[in-house]
Amino acid sequence: MPDTSLFILTGASRGLGAALAQALMQPGHRLICVARGDNAELRAQAAAAGVTLDWHQVDLSDAHAAEAWMTKTLAALPAFANVTLVLNAGAVEPIGTIDTLRADTLLPHLQLNLAGPMALTAALLRGTAAWNAQRRVLAISSGAARRPIAGWAAYCTGKAGLDMFVRAINADGDASVRAVALAPGVIDTDMQRTIRGADFAGVQRFRDLHAHGELVSPQDAAARIAAYLVRPDFGATELDDLRNIA
Repeated sequence: MPDTSLFILTGASRGLGAALAQALMQPGHRLICVARGDNAELRAQAAAAGVTLDWHQVDLSDAHAAEAWMTKTLAALPAFANVTLVLNAGAVEPIGTIDTLRADTLLPHLQLNLAGPMALTAALLRGTAAWNAQRRVLAISSGAARRPIAGWAAYCTGKAGLDMFVRAINADGDASVRAVALAPGVIDTDMQRTIRGADFAGVQRFRDLHAHGELVSPQDAAARIAAYLVRPDFGATELDDLRNIA
């Protein structure tokens, strides 16, 4: 069957992003995956499934490069009836109290977690304006966007900004665009490994979740997110949480 739905996925090389790419390998889907690194296994799986997957390596902590990449990529594509952008790329570091923050680590963090996603989304909306497409934006958020965590000032701030950006997209009132910021829960990824090895006030909670087997697998979370992306009521709840969805 012809491809009618385009999915653009950031941070696809590992963890939740890689699992989500696998979950989206379905008939009628065209996948564009972008990450700093490669994942040859995912590309091989897509080929075996008969799904077109284009892989691009871009440093998404450079918002200018991210914007230029999106603009160039869309210009080379035919129009699709449905377009979904999944803003998954992100990092939790730097972790530490406010007085430990430095511009040389803070600015790249905010470019990756906030400015980059904003620039990518803006470029997507410009590049697909003439497509007559239904466009969806899913930003992977966090509980840290909605409550402060000591030592996570950069991450909390970036994710809270991403939540507000989603609300601003919807406030623009374009009927062809719907956006959601979705907190996926605590998932067993490299980010969680980084968190457990860090020094901050609440670290023991994350170590206990891991020790007690309470982390969600990337595959389970990805399957639920993939189903969420195509729901007819997508966008009804701007700031959502995967743990609250039946």
